[in-house]
Amino acid sequence: MAAAPEVEPLREGAALTAHDPDFRADPDACYDPLRAAAPLYWDAAYGRYLVTRYADARQVLRQREFSVDARQSRADSYLRRLAGTGVAPGAGEGAYEPPLVLLDDPAHRRVRQLMSKAFTPRAIEAMRPRIVAITRQQLASLAGETDIDFIERYAGPLPTRIIAEMMGLPAADCPDLKRWSDAILQGYDPERDATTQRLLRDSYLAMSGLFRDTLAARRRAPREDLISAMVRAQELRDRLSDLEIISLCTQLLVAGNVTTTDLMGNGLHALLQHPEQCLKLRARPELIAQAVDEMLRYDCPLTETGRIALTETRVGGCPVAHGDTLTVALAAANHDAAQCADPHVFDIERDATAHLAFGSGSHVCLGAPLARLEGEICLQAFIEHFPQLRAGSAPPTRRELPFFRGFVRLPVCLV
Repeated sequence: MAAAPEVEPLREGAALTAHDPDFRADPDACYDPLRAAAPLYWDAAYGRYLVTRYADARQVLRQREFSVDARQSRADSYLRRLAGTGVAPGAGEGAYEPPLVLLDDPAHRRVRQLMSKAFTPRAIEAMRPRIVAITRQQLASLAGETDIDFIERYAGPLPTRIIAEMMGLPAADCPDLKRWSDAILQGYDPERDATTQRLLRDSYLAMSGLFRDTLAARRRAPREDLISAMVRAQELRDRLSDLEIISLCTQLLVAGNVTTTDLMGNGLHALLQHPEQCLKLRARPELIAQAVDEMLRYDCPLTETGRIALTETRVGGCPVAHGDTLTVALAAANHDAAQCADPHVFDIERDATAHLAFGSGSHVCLGAPLARLEGEICLQAFIEHFPQLRAGSAPPTRRELPFFRGFVRLPVCLV
């Protein structure tokens, strides 16, 4: 176990998550000492090692000696506390298929290959006209407004509408889908209480029921939508099962939805906190793709991901035992000065393409191209539509949830 210098007590457990107000306000102030202390930092409260250096994080994400399957970890591990990570109804409460992010090869490779046939870059690019149209509709709904909550009125609804349309779900379902998604997301909180767990379970069952009915309808009468494409996806005699499709749809709607909202919220907040960068983007709109990558690096929507060691190995020269849980702090790795010069500076002209916001290796986020495209279109349209845009008078509010860093409230003044 790698020990830290005895300078001042370092944080552990919930104090290294968004439950802690100091961490929410400035995670770098917490991560920087950990990165300086050792390649691996032992968090005794949650029984895990934190990986905060970029090179070590990339190693763990890319090596097959590390599993994403929580069942490979010890019974008292941090990942076992998160088993199901928000998409499982709970043990014994009905059929459940682990999501793609929690599958190891060969199961992961099989599902991803089948899924990729329905989620190609070409298919995502074909969504551009509809994303533009939906964005214009959302902007039109803000006509005459002077002060709004950017999350409630723009960044929250847009990804739900876009992914629902991709799946072929009616717009009338979007309020329910958003409400269920927010409840299921609490599965990523190791401190969740019984009331939250019941709401999570009920929301999962309601959402999976909607997907099950839609799936049955698409098997009878396929359409040109993502669920129909999943039904058609097959290789030789292999195909996605109904449970696998329901799990994938839930994952796309819950985790994929919130990270895109957080990309937009975090990105706009960074622009408002650095007005010279916002002015630069207005003057040079061709920088938008580069700017989105810097937003992802600078204020990472997904702050961490978990792995379990399948064998004895070493990370950053430190020994890791079989069954050890490692939390790869993506947000910390993206601010490692050994990888990125002046990492705490927000610069939309920086080449930030090597960031780890979408992970790395075989588990790199399948929906990354869609999130980027939405971020580029929706953010660019918003700052162009409101040239007098500035931060609102009320302070923003960060989400108090591990793993996902974003805002639940981001007031802005439009005129």
